[in-house]
Amino acid sequence: MSTASPVLVGAGALPELVMRDATTALAQQCRRPLLLHATGECPQTVLSETAARPEFVRLSGDAAVLHPSGGSWLEALADWQRPVLLLVNTRPDGGIPGSAAAYNALADRWRVPLIGLVQLGGDWTSADRIRDGLPWCGWIPQPLHPLREQALTAVAQRLLSSATTAGFGSV
Repeated sequence: MSTASPVLVGAGALPELVMRDATTALAQQCRRPLLLHATGECPQTVLSETAARPEFVRLSGDAAVLHPSGGSWLEALADWQRPVLLLVNTRPDGGIPGSAAAYNALADRWRVPLIGLVQLGGDWTSADRIRDGLPWCGWIPQPLHPLREQALTAVAQRLLSSATTAGFGSV
């Protein structure tokens, strides 16, 4: 099993401000530095350079798109056995987009060590998240939401617990 820190990946191309806000807040909550890399960079090079680093890695862009160097970022993450936390932005109506299930299926197919999914924004409805059958770790509400700190703490605890249990190093 990998001893590398988790890679924070959007389920599809997420809006930059949403992704930056959520990953920065989560890294701060976990007291971990955050490295930013884009899907346009060579996955093998980035994963090699960050394999032994303690920082969380935020991947900006669509990780399922075929990269010019061959394969996709998701496939490379599976090859390197890098633990992945998938971030899912809510639709304008507050619902969960199909990309959440699609990315979960791709991660399963390629055997990506998936920590789980995190809902970004919207309202958290436990019954709906249980019903969709996806491995949710929680949600990160928008800034100024009254439950933001509580929700961030819960996601950070799940992330740190998963990292410790699965041998992802001391996070």
